[in-house]
Amino acid sequence: MSEEEDGRTEKQDTLNRRTVLAGGVATAATAALPRAALAQPKGAGGIETRGAIYMDPDYLSTFNDHAYSRGNIGNVHNLIKNNFLNRSDLKWGLYQRDVEPDPKKWGRTPQIGQAAFDHWPDFSQEARDDLEKQPARFADPKNAMNPFDTRQVGANLLEHLDEVIRIALWDYAVPIKIKVNKSRRRHHGLTTEWDPAPQPGTNPNLRLNGLTINIDCPDGGWQGYTLWRNRSTSDHITKFEANWVVPSPPTNDEGQIIFIFNGLESVSGPNATGGILQPVLQWTTNGWFIRSWYVSADFDPMKYPNLPDPGSAVGQDHLSDENRCYSKAIPVTTGDIITGSIEGGRDTGGKFNYVCSLSRNNQIQSDTRLKMDDISELTYAVCAVESYKVTVTPADYPTAPIVLTSLDLQLENNPISPIQWTESKKAGRDFTAKSSMAGHKVEFKVV
Repeated sequence: MSEEEDGRTEKQDTLNRRTVLAGGVATAATAALPRAALAQPKGAGGIETRGAIYMDPDYLSTFNDHAYSRGNIGNVHNLIKNNFLNRSDLKWGLYQRDVEPDPKKWGRTPQIGQAAFDHWPDFSQEARDDLEKQPARFADPKNAMNPFDTRQVGANLLEHLDEVIRIALWDYAVPIKIKVNKSRRRHHGLTTEWDPAPQPGTNPNLRLNGLTINIDCPDGGWQGYTLWRNRSTSDHITKFEANWVVPSPPTNDEGQIIFIFNGLESVSGPNATGGILQPVLQWTTNGWFIRSWYVSADFDPMKYPNLPDPGSAVGQDHLSDENRCYSKAIPVTTGDIITGSIEGGRDTGGKFNYVCSLSRNNQIQSDTRLKMDDISELTYAVCAVESYKVTVTPADYPTAPIVLTSLDLQLENNPISPIQWTESKKAGRDFTAKSSMAGHKVEFKVV
């Protein structure tokens, strides 16, 4: 096939499919990557990373210099009040296309603008899901959720951002500046800054001049995924298991890192930090390995940039050392049948305890067992393919589709069927995600 047909390169001035959206949340293995492995290739048209479409200068000018400017913010305030019946209905991500309904103003070319406009609901929802998983911890009063009472703290970054927006756009007409950057952290980053900076405590007479919203989009991450969220407050996830076959090595071996997994993730609350627990099949230059991981939302990949040695293991008793723990990594070979399993749930004392492990050809690999006690409830189920340092698609991936089968997701030991997965969108991803067999099978294909 030609380069255009097989997707290895794309014409200049076209929008590279891997650069359209900021890609969801990255996972445990993301957090352990060497810094070089976090680099992403430049996309066509000067767009360098996922989420960079929202770093477009024309997009930012449309909102910063016009829509949210001091001269126009009153009109936005009135629009918000008309479009949302109640203050609590106003949430970040739900109003931007009403504020500027012309796609041409969302980017420096009509194509980029249309892509940014069309994919905004997907991008903003992914960001919302990600922000909910992270705690809101800000010591400086300028970053407070409520500038009139800096003692108030959001349960997580999503609650923080939604309340900040309500204060700025519903309660007052506060001019807003948006700054979008990329980050090697495994989650979206968020800070908000009030002008003038409030003093600690309460100040009901404060007069606000402006608000700056800083959002960092993750560099790399899930290239295809399915998500299911448990919204029940009485029934809890007690099991999530999946089978898959170790695929052939990628055609190219240029130092890329690939992760295939099923996993469970939590949100952050006022007194608890979220995290992800996952049984992982990983590809590196050393071949295929299986390993269990737990990484909290507080993990800093810039501080700990390297993958742990395959023979090392860190248990929960040392989680606070690096905000991650993991089992030993066990080598596996093409054709092996892998089973990734997480079991647990709520005990009689109200604590959430889980065990993660992997089997190879129906033989439990005891060295992959990772036990996590008294952690935040795991409410998100995910199946995903994650990669870093992939520059040639599809040659940097296994040639055959990646298929997870016999998916067994249970609430209070009762299997869920059908499993109604939310599938990642094609745009901005290296893989399509498709569920079948009542959600008990998920297939990832290279785009």
